[in-house]
Amino acid sequence: MRMIQLSDLHFGTERPEVVTALVEVIHQLEPDLLLLSGDITQRARRAQFQACERFLARLPLTPLLAVPGNHDLPLFNLWQRLVAPYAHFRRTFGCDLAPCYQSDEVLVVGVNTTRPGKHIDGSFSTAKVAAVSRQLELSDARVKIVMGHHPVEAVLEVDEKNIAAGAEAAVRAWSRAGMQLYLAGHIHYPFCSRLDRRYPDVPSNCWTFQAGTAVSRRVRDHKANSFNLIEWHSAQEELLLSRWDFSPVLPGFLCAEQLQLPLRGRPDSSGAG
Repeated sequence: MRMIQLSDLHFGTERPEVVTALVEVIHQLEPDLLLLSGDITQRARRAQFQACERFLARLPLTPLLAVPGNHDLPLFNLWQRLVAPYAHFRRTFGCDLAPCYQSDEVLVVGVNTTRPGKHIDGSFSTAKVAAVSRQLELSDARVKIVMGHHPVEAVLEVDEKNIAAGAEAAVRAWSRAGMQLYLAGHIHYPFCSRLDRRYPDVPSNCWTFQAGTAVSRRVRDHKANSFNLIEWHSAQEELLLSRWDFSPVLPGFLCAEQLQLPLRGRPDSSGAG
């Protein structure tokens, strides 16, 4: 099974040449599931969601799972932010802000980490942690993934403030319930990391995979526009993670980094220490 994670598209700030290249590579990769981990728009305007709809219409017909980011809530329209903060998001993606995908072998649980009362910060409420834990525990899937917008880990000191409130409780509960991978965006800084580095006693084969910004000109530290590819090969019981970066030389996206994720019950062969 092949999944593509797109994050921080920020329609309203998109680079047209990168959008075109992204459409082309998604057609080439033929994913079985498309994951959008928030900040789909820059200012949650209807026209920006419509730009995303036009982008999605150019892609192959693929199941889609999307969660909101803080930029998908209105900033300047205070009435809408108070009364119907997710109205435009729901018009595009449906009413469920925490959707779930389930197959015989793969489970992906979405979690809404945004808070309408906060402009930037995210959180994992006690109720959300419990709800996701139940979904993980009830599933017999071999691969269990949770996707939110806000991160649970940071590799740069400046991003410590972006870790969602309640992250430790969420990571510990979900890893006990069988989560192997947490996907997020928000910080426009892609990386992959074992979660036991921040949270001792969490299984060493429980990871987080941060996505960069897929098509926006709002890149950080000269990082390329990028997306994440997650591939589950059931015959070999391999979960492969790779980051694909945009190259203006081609122009197009190329695989820039790849990692085989060791699953529970298998030896930790990643070499990470």
